[in-house]
Amino acid sequence: MRKLLSVAIVTLVLGPSLALAQDPTPAPVPAPVAAPAPDPTPAPPPVAMIRPGMTEADVRASWGDPAIVKHANEWTYLFYRNYEEHRVGWLDVVFLQNGQVVDCIHRGSGRGYAGQSSSPPDRVPGPTLPAEADSTAGAVTGVRVHN
Repeated sequence: MRKLLSVAIVTLVLGPSLALAQDPTPAPVPAPVAAPAPDPTPAPPPVAMIRPGMTEADVRASWGDPAIVKHANEWTYLFYRNYEEHRVGWLDVVFLQNGQVVDCIHRGSGRGYAGQSSSPPDRVPGPTLPAEADSTAGAVTGVRVHN
């Protein structure tokens, strides 16, 4: 009887855990975690920025060597290919006065100007029409002619 009582106690205490340990059904496999979908739009390339006050060496370090360099008195003009010349009509230009950047016109991607450009990118080029003739333009007044 003692043996039967011991088996009954063991069965009551350990029975559920023994039954779980011997369960032949496999444990469910957790579902794999899906990787985040890649962003379909690639990040834009970094913009090589120039600023007013930079020197020619600073501009060359940021934008590379220009295609053409022109000098006139205290002015230096650095012309860069923008590969949009046929569409926009000109090269990118950096204007330096006394060795410092004072203006820039650029249309190429990957380049930027932190100053106030005299030709912002959204400006549409158009013809410059002559001013209307003014009959008083160039007239000299207040002069007495003596014979």
